[in-house]
Amino acid sequence: MDPVGSDLLKPEQLLWWASIVAESVLLATLVRFHLHRKYRWFTAYIVSDIVCSLAMMWLTPDTHSNAYAYAWLGTQPILLALQVAVSVELYRVIASHYRNFDDMRPRLFWSCLLSAAVVSGLTLFIDLRHIVWTNPLLNSMFLAKRSVTFALGGFVIATSIFVRVFQIPIRANVTAHRRVATVYFLANAGYYFAMGVGLVKIHAAGIALMVITGACFTAWAVLLKPEGEDVDEPPEPTATEIAAHLERGDELLERVREVKR
Repeated sequence: MDPVGSDLLKPEQLLWWASIVAESVLLATLVRFHLHRKYRWFTAYIVSDIVCSLAMMWLTPDTHSNAYAYAWLGTQPILLALQVAVSVELYRVIASHYRNFDDMRPRLFWSCLLSAAVVSGLTLFIDLRHIVWTNPLLNSMFLAKRSVTFALGGFVIATSIFVRVFQIPIRANVTAHRRVATVYFLANAGYYFAMGVGLVKIHAAGIALMVITGACFTAWAVLLKPEGEDVDEPPEPTATEIAAHLERGDELLERVREVKR
């Protein structure tokens, strides 16, 4: 949550608190259903984000103060590193379903990650040409957060494309986590891009981001369930379906014989 540079009037305060509450409910859900053991880096990120938000709200309530700016700048590298860890963890739980792809996993990982990083890097010239911040540290942090979150969103999307091409039964929790994480990362990337180049007002951008991230936390809390860790195996084919497949197979063989003649 990053209501950077905005005046936290009552509506924004309510949204910020609502987002913290949604994130806390998500954390409680992870612990209650023992999902924090399977998604450790995701849990660590949620805990860190809650702590950072509460600390900044308590220690630096004035968002225009130097204390707030330095506190925000100090927390972001930690949260960015944890976001990267969350993405790698998500890839690993997805890859664990593909037991016959052991040799391919490292190459797929680096292919997805590097392609997303390259695309993110190529778009940075737009930010650099239109960035509105005058503070070098703020410029650097906005560029870093935009590029990293954009790359992570692209990384998850690239992984999702692989999942769509090679479809196998995947745990419902993993599917939900992948979809919500994509929205979360791209929303953050869009926010930092729009803010950095001055496309939107700070006030409106901060509200939009808090609404979207709060919705993501709520979606995670609702969709992640104990039964979601079970893989839904495809149903066994019926006798009629088996007979139909065999019949189609016989027809194909007969056509091949006719061609040979």
